[in-house]
Amino acid sequence: MLAVQVRHARRWLCITNGGQNVMDKPNKAAELNAGIRRTIEQLANETDAARQSELFRNYLKASAAFWDYSWHNQMLIWRQKPDASFVGGFNTWLKCGRFVRKGEKGIAILAPMFFKDKRRAADGSDEEMRRIWFKVVSVFDISQTDGTPLPELPTKSRGERGEDMLGRLLQFAQSRGITVRFVEKCKLNGAAGTSKGNEIEIRTSETDVTTQAATLAHEIAHSLLHWTADGHKITSRDGREIDKQQRELEAEATAYTVCSYFGIQSPSDFYLATYKVTPAMLLEAVETIAATVKTILNGCQHEEGKEIVSISQQELSQACAA
Repeated sequence: MLAVQVRHARRWLCITNGGQNVMDKPNKAAELNAGIRRTIEQLANETDAARQSELFRNYLKASAAFWDYSWHNQMLIWRQKPDASFVGGFNTWLKCGRFVRKGEKGIAILAPMFFKDKRRAADGSDEEMRRIWFKVVSVFDISQTDGTPLPELPTKSRGERGEDMLGRLLQFAQSRGITVRFVEKCKLNGAAGTSKGNEIEIRTSETDVTTQAATLAHEIAHSLLHWTADGHKITSRDGREIDKQQRELEAEATAYTVCSYFGIQSPSDFYLATYKVTPAMLLEAVETIAATVKTILNGCQHEEGKEIVSISQQELSQACAA
């Protein structure tokens, strides 16, 4: 009996006939590849729209007001206020329409001060020397302020099959020797998840099971694409450097496509927009993304040894256009 399973939102069809695939393997593979490519094309369009949205422009404007703190100052902030998430000076908060509450204790960091001195050179001429000094200044976390809310980009995924997806991804991770730990806060403060090859952390605070599933797909993609089996980061592929932007592009696009298979909508467009990813970059990476998606989805099947059945190109196209 012909059974058709329709996925929620961006639908992927699993078509079987008495346990046998309706289409032969070459056609099935072609359909699957076409479906993945259409999903990536949809993501490319969504990312381009996100970059041009008013919400994203406001987010960039607010972000530009804050310093990119050095590693040393990040450590100082963490030691004094481990739960800090968004930090700025007193006047910075005022510019953003927020004010520091009375009685709040500042977080001490070091701010550089630049001076120019003139001194006599060996040949008798005057030469200018640039000197750097540091002074202690106070900054404050957003939790110590009140006022106008800062622009926030969407971070939560939505869908009805989050628990199912999470369970299957955990089984896949286990089969690959990847340890997944659920923690209240990741070692990288503020991150929803982190990956170091065969070790993954997923944050549980302020996230739901569907968002955790999407995050795990992202981190698994990092483990497969950007780490060796013995825990070393992969920095190049085919003679080309893999920089931070490329790593996040590949991991998030893979997660987006896996989420689409399970009928889950993830805010990948805004995430990729923050890394200045363009549609052309996404389309150039389709082969890498598609191979990783198929590895993950085939590993998520309940029946051992059973490959993913073909996606219906027409149905996925209609769903993406909706």
